[in-house]
Amino acid sequence: MKPIEKYKAQTAKVVTWEEIEEKYANLGLPFRSMLLLVKFIRNNQIDKRLFAYTSMHKLVVTIYDPPEWNRESLHIEFNPYSKIWHFEYRPKPFEPSEAERYYPEEAGINKFCKYIELLKW
Repeated sequence: MKPIEKYKAQTAKVVTWEEIEEKYANLGLPFRSMLLLVKFIRNNQIDKRLFAYTSMHKLVVTIYDPPEWNRESLHIEFNPYSKIWHFEYRPKPFEPSEAERYYPEEAGINKFCKYIELLKW
């Protein structure tokens, strides 16, 4: 019988919202929608209660510092070619996503707000 492995958190370093905004600004026009989402978060003081980091083109948002990849984290991606948002909420390690949805480009900020409201973040 194989011994049960102890849980080891997959943590990341928090990146400031200013740095995240700068990153998406530098990526140019294809990532304008991600840039607008980050600006919305900063302009509406949501950045004061949430932590985030990026992994390539993905934005991972959480209430924890340090953030964990699979613990109460909202993974947000925007595909600049299909103009589709992908939102995935991961509640706990070793458990499936609680919500995974795709939305058109124009719904991104509104859907982000709905997730924040539902999660009571």
